[in-house]
Amino acid sequence: MSKTTPEWSQEIDRRRDGLVALRRDFHRHPELSFAERRTAESIAERLTAAQLEVRTGIGRTGVVGVLHGDRPGRTVAWRADIDALPLTESLDQPFVSGTTGVMHACGHDGHTAIAITLAEILAARRREVPGTAVFIFQPAEEVFGGAKPMIEAGVLDRPRVDEIYGLHLTTQAAVGHVSMRPGPSMASADFFDVEVVGQGGHGAYPHLSMDPITAAANILVGMQNLVSREVAAQETAVLTVGQFTGGTKHNIIPASAVLRGSLRTFNPRVRTQIKERLTAYAGDIARAYRTQARLVWIDEGCPTVVNHEKETDFVRRSAIDAIGPDHVHDGDLVMASDDMSLFLQVRPGCYFRVGIAPTDGKPHPHHAPEFEMNEDGLPVGLRVGLNVMLDALRG
Repeated sequence: MSKTTPEWSQEIDRRRDGLVALRRDFHRHPELSFAERRTAESIAERLTAAQLEVRTGIGRTGVVGVLHGDRPGRTVAWRADIDALPLTESLDQPFVSGTTGVMHACGHDGHTAIAITLAEILAARRREVPGTAVFIFQPAEEVFGGAKPMIEAGVLDRPRVDEIYGLHLTTQAAVGHVSMRPGPSMASADFFDVEVVGQGGHGAYPHLSMDPITAAANILVGMQNLVSREVAAQETAVLTVGQFTGGTKHNIIPASAVLRGSLRTFNPRVRTQIKERLTAYAGDIARAYRTQARLVWIDEGCPTVVNHEKETDFVRRSAIDAIGPDHVHDGDLVMASDDMSLFLQVRPGCYFRVGIAPTDGKPHPHHAPEFEMNEDGLPVGLRVGLNVMLDALRG
Protein backbone atom coordinates (compact mmCIF):
# COMPACT_ATOMS: atom_id res chain seq x y z
CA MET A 1 0.00 0.00 0.00
CA SER A 2 1.28 3.46 -0.83
CA LYS A 3 -0.18 6.90 -1.11
CA THR A 4 -0.87 8.17 -4.61
CA THR A 5 2.35 9.79 -5.84
CA PRO A 6 2.43 13.54 -6.54
CA GLU A 7 2.36 12.81 -10.26
CA TRP A 8 -0.86 10.80 -9.97
CA SER A 9 -2.35 13.44 -7.64
CA GLN A 10 -1.59 16.12 -10.22
CA GLU A 11 -3.55 14.09 -12.79
CA ILE A 12 -6.56 14.14 -10.45
CA ASP A 13 -6.27 17.87 -9.78
CA ARG A 14 -5.80 18.67 -13.45
CA ARG A 15 -8.92 16.75 -14.44
CA ARG A 16 -11.25 18.02 -11.71
CA ASP A 17 -13.08 20.55 -13.88
CA GLY A 18 -13.42 18.02 -16.68
CA LEU A 19 -14.76 15.44 -14.23
CA VAL A 20 -17.48 17.82 -13.06
CA ALA A 21 -18.30 18.88 -16.63
CA LEU A 22 -18.62 15.25 -17.68
CA ARG A 23 -20.95 14.50 -14.79
CA ARG A 24 -23.09 17.50 -15.71
CA ASP A 25 -23.29 16.39 -19.32
CA PHE A 26 -24.62 12.99 -18.29
CA HIS A 27 -26.98 14.69 -15.84
CA ARG A 28 -28.29 16.91 -18.62
CA HIS A 29 -28.95 13.89 -20.83
CA PRO A 30 -30.36 11.09 -18.62
CA GLU A 31 -31.59 7.85 -20.14
CA LEU A 32 -33.72 5.09 -18.68
CA SER A 33 -32.69 1.47 -18.21
CA PHE A 34 -31.71 -0.30 -21.43
CA ALA A 35 -32.20 2.98 -23.34
CA GLU A 36 -28.77 4.44 -22.48
CA ARG A 37 -27.73 4.87 -26.12
CA ARG A 38 -26.28 8.38 -26.00
CA THR A 39 -24.65 7.58 -22.68
CA ALA A 40 -23.06 4.42 -24.09
CA GLU A 41 -21.87 6.27 -27.19
CA SER A 42 -20.28 8.99 -25.06
CA ILE A 43 -18.53 6.40 -22.88
CA ALA A 44 -17.26 4.49 -25.91
CA GLU A 45 -15.96 7.66 -27.57
CA ARG A 46 -14.00 8.71 -24.48
CA LEU A 47 -12.53 5.25 -23.92
CA THR A 48 -11.61 4.88 -27.58
CA ALA A 49 -9.92 8.27 -27.54
CA ALA A 50 -7.91 7.07 -24.52
CA GLN A 51 -6.86 4.03 -26.59
CA LEU A 52 -8.62 1.37 -24.58
CA GLU A 53 -10.00 -1.75 -26.23
CA VAL A 54 -13.73 -1.01 -26.35
CA ARG A 55 -16.71 -3.32 -26.73
CA THR A 56 -20.26 -1.98 -26.95
CA GLY A 57 -23.74 -3.49 -26.91
CA ILE A 58 -22.84 -5.79 -24.01
CA GLY A 59 -25.99 -6.75 -22.14
CA ARG A 60 -27.87 -4.62 -24.72
CA THR A 61 -26.46 -1.16 -23.90
CA GLY A 62 -23.41 -1.85 -21.75
CA VAL A 63 -19.84 -0.84 -22.55
CA VAL A 64 -16.54 -2.46 -21.59
CA GLY A 65 -13.11 -0.86 -21.88
CA VAL A 66 -9.90 -2.84 -21.40
CA LEU A 67 -6.59 -1.14 -20.62
CA HIS A 68 -3.38 -3.16 -20.80
CA GLY A 69 -0.65 -1.61 -18.69
CA ASP A 70 2.98 -1.82 -19.75
CA ARG A 71 4.09 -3.51 -16.53
CA PRO A 72 3.26 -7.00 -15.27
CA GLY A 73 0.42 -7.25 -12.83
CA ARG A 74 -3.05 -8.59 -12.15
CA THR A 75 -6.40 -8.13 -13.91
CA VAL A 76 -8.83 -5.95 -11.94
CA ALA A 77 -12.29 -4.65 -12.88
CA TRP A 78 -14.03 -1.41 -11.98
CA ARG A 79 -17.80 -1.31 -12.39
CA ALA A 80 -20.06 1.75 -12.83
CA ASP A 81 -23.80 1.93 -13.47
CA ILE A 82 -25.14 4.31 -16.12
CA ASP A 83 -28.96 4.49 -16.12
CA ALA A 84 -31.34 7.16 -14.80
CA LEU A 85 -34.78 7.14 -13.16
CA PRO A 86 -38.34 8.02 -14.29
CA LEU A 87 -38.60 11.23 -12.23
CA THR A 88 -39.16 14.90 -13.01
CA GLU A 89 -36.34 16.98 -11.53
CA SER A 90 -37.31 19.82 -9.19
CA LEU A 91 -33.94 21.59 -8.95
CA ASP A 92 -33.07 24.79 -10.76
CA GLN A 93 -29.62 24.26 -12.22
CA PRO A 94 -28.08 25.16 -15.59
CA PHE A 95 -27.46 21.45 -16.19
CA VAL A 96 -30.90 20.25 -15.08
CA SER A 97 -32.28 17.24 -16.93
CA GLY A 98 -33.28 18.09 -20.48
CA THR A 99 -35.52 15.04 -20.76
CA THR A 100 -38.99 15.43 -19.32
CA GLY A 101 -39.78 12.80 -16.72
CA VAL A 102 -36.25 11.38 -16.57
CA MET A 103 -33.41 12.36 -14.23
CA HIS A 104 -30.25 11.07 -12.61
CA ALA A 105 -31.48 10.89 -9.03
CA CYS A 106 -29.08 8.30 -7.64
CA GLY A 107 -25.61 9.48 -8.62
CA HIS A 108 -25.07 7.21 -11.61
CA ASP A 109 -23.98 10.23 -13.65
CA GLY A 110 -21.22 10.74 -11.08
CA HIS A 111 -20.31 7.05 -11.05
CA THR A 112 -19.94 7.10 -14.83
CA ALA A 113 -17.90 10.30 -14.88
CA ILE A 114 -15.54 8.97 -12.19
CA ALA A 115 -15.04 5.65 -14.01
CA ILE A 116 -14.30 7.34 -17.35
CA THR A 117 -11.86 9.76 -15.76
CA LEU A 118 -10.19 6.94 -13.85
CA ALA A 119 -9.71 5.03 -17.11
CA GLU A 120 -8.32 8.13 -18.83
CA ILE A 121 -5.80 8.80 -16.04
CA LEU A 122 -4.52 5.23 -16.12
CA ALA A 123 -4.37 5.28 -19.92
CA ALA A 124 -2.41 8.53 -19.95
CA ARG A 125 0.26 6.91 -17.78
CA ARG A 126 0.00 3.33 -18.98
CA ARG A 127 3.77 2.92 -18.97
CA GLU A 128 3.51 3.02 -15.17
CA VAL A 129 0.39 0.85 -14.95
CA PRO A 130 0.76 -2.82 -13.98
CA GLY A 131 -1.57 -5.52 -15.24
CA THR A 132 -4.90 -5.06 -16.98
CA ALA A 133 -7.75 -2.77 -15.91
CA VAL A 134 -11.27 -3.68 -17.08
CA PHE A 135 -13.89 -0.93 -16.92
CA ILE A 136 -17.47 -2.19 -16.90
CA PHE A 137 -20.23 0.34 -17.60
CA GLN A 138 -23.44 -1.47 -16.70
CA PRO A 139 -26.93 -0.51 -17.90
CA ALA A 140 -30.22 -1.01 -16.10
CA GLU A 141 -29.08 -1.12 -12.49
CA GLU A 142 -32.28 0.63 -11.45
CA VAL A 143 -34.32 -2.36 -12.62
CA PHE A 144 -31.67 -4.94 -11.61
CA GLY A 145 -31.48 -6.01 -15.24
CA GLY A 146 -27.99 -5.16 -16.46
CA ALA A 147 -25.49 -7.10 -14.37
CA LYS A 148 -26.64 -10.62 -15.24
CA PRO A 149 -26.49 -10.30 -19.05
CA MET A 150 -23.10 -8.59 -18.86
CA ILE A 151 -21.72 -11.42 -16.72
CA GLU A 152 -23.25 -13.98 -19.10
CA ALA A 153 -21.58 -12.12 -21.99
CA GLY A 154 -18.22 -12.81 -20.37
CA VAL A 155 -17.13 -9.39 -19.10
CA LEU A 156 -15.37 -11.07 -16.16
CA ASP A 157 -13.79 -13.79 -18.29
CA ARG A 158 -12.40 -12.02 -21.37
CA PRO A 159 -9.92 -11.20 -19.93
CA ARG A 160 -10.35 -13.16 -16.72
CA VAL A 161 -10.83 -10.71 -13.85
CA ASP A 162 -9.19 -11.45 -10.50
CA GLU A 163 -11.13 -8.89 -8.43
CA ILE A 164 -13.82 -6.25 -8.94
CA TYR A 165 -14.41 -2.90 -7.23
CA GLY A 166 -16.76 0.05 -7.46
CA LEU A 167 -18.24 2.93 -5.50
CA HIS A 168 -21.64 4.41 -4.78
CA LEU A 169 -22.04 8.11 -4.08
CA THR A 170 -24.29 8.88 -1.10
CA THR A 171 -25.94 12.04 0.20
CA GLN A 172 -26.02 10.43 3.65
CA ALA A 173 -22.32 11.12 4.19
CA ALA A 174 -20.33 14.36 4.10
CA VAL A 175 -17.88 15.15 1.33
CA GLY A 176 -14.43 13.77 2.01
CA HIS A 177 -15.69 10.70 3.85
CA VAL A 178 -15.66 7.12 2.61
CA SER A 179 -17.11 3.98 4.21
CA MET A 180 -17.17 0.26 3.60
CA ARG A 181 -18.14 -2.89 5.49
CA PRO A 182 -17.28 -6.56 4.98
CA GLY A 183 -20.04 -9.11 4.55
CA PRO A 184 -23.64 -8.06 3.89
CA SER A 185 -23.63 -4.38 2.92
CA MET A 186 -26.74 -3.62 0.86
CA ALA A 187 -30.06 -5.44 1.07
CA SER A 188 -31.54 -7.90 -1.36
CA ALA A 189 -34.61 -6.67 -3.24
CA ASP A 190 -37.64 -8.52 -4.53
CA PHE A 191 -40.72 -6.97 -6.10
CA PHE A 192 -44.20 -8.45 -6.03
CA ASP A 193 -47.73 -7.91 -7.35
CA VAL A 194 -50.80 -9.15 -5.48
CA GLU A 195 -54.01 -9.22 -7.50
CA VAL A 196 -57.14 -9.72 -5.42
CA VAL A 197 -60.18 -10.84 -7.39
CA GLY A 198 -63.72 -10.65 -6.02
CA GLN A 199 -67.10 -9.76 -7.42
CA GLY A 200 -68.03 -6.17 -8.18
CA GLY A 201 -71.29 -4.44 -7.48
CA HIS A 202 -73.10 -1.35 -6.20
CA GLY A 203 -71.53 0.47 -3.26
CA ALA A 204 -74.94 0.54 -1.54
CA TYR A 205 -75.19 -3.27 -1.52
CA PRO A 206 -71.81 -4.67 -0.40
CA HIS A 207 -73.49 -7.84 0.84
CA LEU A 208 -74.19 -8.73 -2.79
CA SER A 209 -70.50 -8.40 -3.73
CA MET A 210 -67.16 -9.87 -2.74
CA ASP A 211 -65.16 -6.74 -2.05
CA PRO A 212 -61.51 -7.00 -3.21
CA ILE A 213 -60.67 -3.54 -1.81
CA THR A 214 -61.43 -4.63 1.75
CA ALA A 215 -59.56 -7.90 1.27
CA ALA A 216 -56.52 -6.15 -0.21
CA ALA A 217 -56.51 -3.57 2.59
CA ASN A 218 -56.42 -6.31 5.20
CA ILE A 219 -53.61 -8.07 3.34
CA LEU A 220 -51.71 -4.76 3.28
CA VAL A 221 -52.12 -4.04 6.99
CA GLY A 222 -51.52 -7.60 8.13
CA MET A 223 -48.44 -8.38 6.05
CA GLN A 224 -46.29 -6.30 8.41
CA ASN A 225 -46.92 -8.98 11.02
CA LEU A 226 -44.85 -11.34 8.89
CA VAL A 227 -41.86 -9.20 9.81
CA SER A 228 -42.71 -8.36 13.42
CA ARG A 229 -44.07 -11.77 14.46
CA GLU A 230 -42.38 -14.36 12.24
CA VAL A 231 -38.85 -13.04 11.67
CA ALA A 232 -36.30 -13.25 14.49
CA ALA A 233 -35.84 -9.87 16.16
CA GLN A 234 -32.10 -9.75 15.41
CA GLU A 235 -32.74 -10.09 11.69
CA THR A 236 -33.61 -7.19 9.36
CA ALA A 237 -36.43 -7.14 6.82
CA VAL A 238 -38.56 -4.44 5.24
CA LEU A 239 -41.87 -5.04 3.46
CA THR A 240 -43.24 -2.02 1.63
CA VAL A 241 -46.34 -1.57 -0.53
CA GLY A 242 -45.79 1.31 -2.89
CA GLN A 243 -48.96 1.07 -4.96
CA PHE A 244 -52.57 0.16 -4.23
CA THR A 245 -54.96 0.39 -7.16
CA GLY A 246 -58.55 -0.61 -7.75
CA GLY A 247 -61.91 0.79 -8.73
CA THR A 248 -63.21 3.54 -10.99
CA LYS A 249 -65.87 5.45 -9.01
CA HIS A 250 -66.99 6.34 -5.48
CA ASN A 251 -70.00 4.03 -5.44
CA ILE A 252 -68.78 1.03 -7.41
CA ILE A 253 -67.25 -1.99 -5.73
CA PRO A 254 -64.66 -3.19 -8.29
CA ALA A 255 -64.05 -6.75 -9.35
CA SER A 256 -60.33 -6.58 -8.53
CA ALA A 257 -57.61 -4.65 -6.73
CA VAL A 258 -53.82 -4.74 -6.98
CA LEU A 259 -51.03 -4.25 -4.45
CA ARG A 260 -47.46 -3.70 -5.64
CA GLY A 261 -44.58 -3.82 -3.22
CA SER A 262 -41.04 -4.79 -2.34
CA LEU A 263 -39.17 -6.97 0.13
CA ARG A 264 -35.64 -6.21 1.36
CA THR A 265 -33.52 -8.43 3.57
CA PHE A 266 -29.88 -9.30 4.31
CA ASN A 267 -30.20 -12.98 5.23
CA PRO A 268 -31.03 -15.36 2.34
CA ARG A 269 -32.95 -17.63 4.73
CA VAL A 270 -35.15 -14.73 5.86
CA ARG A 271 -35.65 -13.74 2.23
CA THR A 272 -36.90 -17.22 1.35
CA GLN A 273 -39.02 -17.45 4.52
CA ILE A 274 -40.91 -14.20 3.89
CA LYS A 275 -41.41 -14.91 0.19
CA GLU A 276 -42.99 -18.25 0.98
CA ARG A 277 -45.11 -16.93 3.85
CA LEU A 278 -46.31 -13.83 2.01
CA THR A 279 -47.63 -15.95 -0.84
CA ALA A 280 -49.55 -18.20 1.54
CA TYR A 281 -50.68 -15.31 3.74
CA ALA A 282 -52.16 -13.27 0.88
CA GLY A 283 -54.13 -16.27 -0.32
CA ASP A 284 -55.45 -17.14 3.14
CA ILE A 285 -56.57 -13.59 3.97
CA ALA A 286 -58.26 -13.24 0.59
CA ARG A 287 -60.25 -16.43 1.16
CA ALA A 288 -61.42 -15.09 4.53
CA TYR A 289 -63.17 -12.32 2.57
CA ARG A 290 -64.52 -14.72 -0.07
CA THR A 291 -62.03 -13.42 -2.66
CA GLN A 292 -58.96 -14.87 -4.31
CA ALA A 293 -55.40 -13.51 -4.29
CA ARG A 294 -52.62 -14.28 -6.73
CA LEU A 295 -49.12 -13.15 -5.76
CA VAL A 296 -46.41 -12.94 -8.42
CA TRP A 297 -42.75 -12.22 -7.75
CA ILE A 298 -41.31 -10.04 -10.49
CA ASP A 299 -38.29 -11.51 -12.31
CA GLU A 300 -35.46 -12.83 -10.15
CA GLY A 301 -34.93 -9.91 -7.80
CA CYS A 302 -31.54 -8.80 -6.59
CA PRO A 303 -29.45 -10.62 -3.96
CA THR A 304 -27.69 -8.97 -1.04
CA VAL A 305 -24.47 -7.09 -1.78
CA VAL A 306 -21.87 -9.11 0.12
CA ASN A 307 -18.40 -7.58 0.27
CA HIS A 308 -15.51 -10.00 0.61
CA GLU A 309 -13.62 -9.60 3.87
CA LYS A 310 -10.07 -9.62 2.48
CA GLU A 311 -10.88 -7.21 -0.34
CA THR A 312 -12.85 -4.89 1.97
CA ASP A 313 -9.90 -4.67 4.34
CA PHE A 314 -7.71 -3.95 1.32
CA VAL A 315 -10.00 -1.10 0.19
CA ARG A 316 -10.01 0.32 3.73
CA ARG A 317 -6.21 0.42 3.84
CA SER A 318 -5.98 1.81 0.33
CA ALA A 319 -8.54 4.53 1.14
CA ILE A 320 -6.67 5.48 4.32
CA ASP A 321 -3.50 5.84 2.27
CA ALA A 322 -5.39 8.06 -0.17
CA ILE A 323 -7.36 10.40 2.13
CA GLY A 324 -6.26 9.69 5.71
CA PRO A 325 -7.67 7.60 8.58
CA ASP A 326 -10.00 10.33 9.88
CA HIS A 327 -12.03 10.16 6.66
CA VAL A 328 -12.47 6.39 6.35
CA HIS A 329 -15.22 4.70 8.36
CA ASP A 330 -16.99 1.42 9.00
CA GLY A 331 -20.10 1.42 6.87
CA ASP A 332 -23.65 0.90 8.10
CA LEU A 333 -26.03 -1.64 6.64
CA VAL A 334 -27.89 -0.03 3.74
CA MET A 335 -31.47 -1.10 3.02
CA ALA A 336 -31.22 0.01 -0.61
CA SER A 337 -30.17 -2.60 -3.16
CA ASP A 338 -27.77 -2.85 -6.09
CA ASP A 339 -27.05 -5.60 -8.60
CA MET A 340 -23.33 -5.09 -8.08
CA SER A 341 -24.19 -8.05 -5.83
CA LEU A 342 -24.16 -10.35 -8.87
CA PHE A 343 -20.61 -9.37 -9.80
CA LEU A 344 -19.51 -9.98 -6.21
CA GLN A 345 -21.05 -13.45 -6.30
CA VAL A 346 -18.72 -14.34 -9.18
CA ARG A 347 -15.52 -12.53 -8.18
CA PRO A 348 -14.12 -11.22 -4.88
CA GLY A 349 -14.26 -7.48 -4.36
CA CYS A 350 -15.76 -4.56 -2.49
CA TYR A 351 -18.44 -1.94 -3.16
CA PHE A 352 -17.80 1.15 -1.03
CA ARG A 353 -19.56 4.47 -0.44
CA VAL A 354 -18.38 8.05 -0.98
CA GLY A 355 -20.02 11.12 0.59
CA ILE A 356 -21.65 13.81 -1.56
CA ALA A 357 -23.98 15.48 0.97
CA PRO A 358 -24.85 19.09 0.04
CA THR A 359 -23.88 21.72 2.59
CA ASP A 360 -27.24 23.50 2.84
CA GLY A 361 -28.48 21.19 5.59
CA LYS A 362 -31.57 20.17 3.62
CA PRO A 363 -32.35 16.55 2.79
CA HIS A 364 -31.54 15.58 -0.79
CA PRO A 365 -32.62 11.93 -0.82
CA HIS A 366 -31.77 9.50 -3.56
CA HIS A 367 -34.64 8.53 -5.89
CA ALA A 368 -36.39 11.85 -5.29
CA PRO A 369 -36.99 14.90 -7.54
CA GLU A 370 -34.93 17.10 -5.20
CA PHE A 371 -31.84 14.85 -5.31
CA GLU A 372 -28.65 16.87 -5.56
CA MET A 373 -25.00 16.03 -5.05
CA ASN A 374 -22.11 18.08 -3.76
CA GLU A 375 -19.72 17.75 -6.67
CA ASP A 376 -16.72 18.23 -4.37
CA GLY A 377 -17.21 14.55 -3.56
CA LEU A 378 -16.39 13.49 -7.12
CA PRO A 379 -12.59 14.00 -6.93
CA VAL A 380 -12.59 12.24 -3.55
CA GLY A 381 -14.16 9.18 -5.14
CA LEU A 382 -11.72 9.44 -8.02
CA ARG A 383 -8.72 9.67 -5.69
CA VAL A 384 -9.76 6.63 -3.66
CA GLY A 385 -10.72 4.69 -6.78
CA LEU A 386 -7.36 5.41 -8.38
CA ASN A 387 -5.49 4.24 -5.31
CA VAL A 388 -7.60 1.09 -5.09
CA MET A 389 -7.03 0.22 -8.73
CA LEU A 390 -3.29 0.88 -8.68
CA ASP A 391 -2.80 -1.12 -5.49
CA ALA A 392 -4.98 -3.99 -6.72
CA LEU A 393 -3.26 -4.14 -10.11
CA ARG A 394 0.14 -4.29 -8.44
CA GLY A 395 -1.05 -7.13 -6.22
